[in-house]
Amino acid sequence: MARIREWKMKRKKLFLCILGIWGIVLTSCGTKDDTQVQEELSGVPDVVSSTVFDTDYNLTVIANSDKIEDEEEFARTVVHMCQDNSFHTTRFSTDIRGYPTELNISVYLSRRDIEERKEPVCKIEFKTDNFNKDYNIRDNPDKFTLYLDGEEIEFY
Repeated sequence: MARIREWKMKRKKLFLCILGIWGIVLTSCGTKDDTQVQEELSGVPDVVSSTVFDTDYNLTVIANSDKIEDEEEFARTVVHMCQDNSFHTTRFSTDIRGYPTELNISVYLSRRDIEERKEPVCKIEFKTDNFNKDYNIRDNPDKFTLYLDGEEIEFY
C-alpha cells in the first residue's frame, strides 16, 4: 500500500511539474497584442471594411502609416493587392461572382482616423470606361483605368 501511495505522489508531482513548465512556455510565447501586430504591419495597407454591389467593390483601406509618401504608387499597390487577394485581414470570395469589375476605395491612414470620422486621405477608383461587366480586375487589367482623387494615373 505504501508503495502505491508513494507512486501516486510521484506521479502527481511529475504532472504538476509538467503543467508548470507548460504554463511558463505558454506565458513566455503569449499572443501578440494590437501594438505588436500594428508594428509588424506598419506601412502595409489593409482592408477594414467592404461592401459589394453586384461585382462592384467599395472598400475602406487603412495605410497603417503616418503618411503616404507616394500616393500614385500606393494606389497601384492597393489595386495589385486586390488583384492578388492578398490583404492581411480580408479575403475576397471569388468562387461565385468572380473578381470585381470595379473598385472604389477610400483610404485612411489608420483605424483611429476612421473612428474620429476624418475625411479619407485619398480615393482610388479602378474601373472600365464603358462600365463593361464582362471584364474583371484580375483577368483584364488592361481594360481598366486607375484614378486617384478623380485624376487618371498610369497603372502598371
